[in-house]
Amino acid sequence: MDNHSTAKKIGTSGAITIPRQMRAKAGMFPGNAVNITCDADGTVTLKTVVPCCSFCGSPEDVFSVSDTRICQKCAEIIKEKVSEKHGGS
Repeated sequence: MDNHSTAKKIGTSGAITIPRQMRAKAGMFPGNAVNITCDADGTVTLKTVVPCCSFCGSPEDVFSVSDTRICQKCAEIIKEKVSEKHGGS
């Protein structure tokens, strides 16, 4: 995954909003759990507990393609769309 960074302010409740595109790229969707770790140097890391599809958020039948997590169902939809666009070839 490419490293991207952005500056965000911490709200009065201590919350930080993670930009939508970053959440999608990381497979983080509403309702999914994440592990939060803090290293000795103050680096905070978020990591999904269960890998989820970057397109639909499903944790079922997920695999990685070029650092993008995708579920079997979304892979089949993409395959159908590509096949339609290229005349079934």
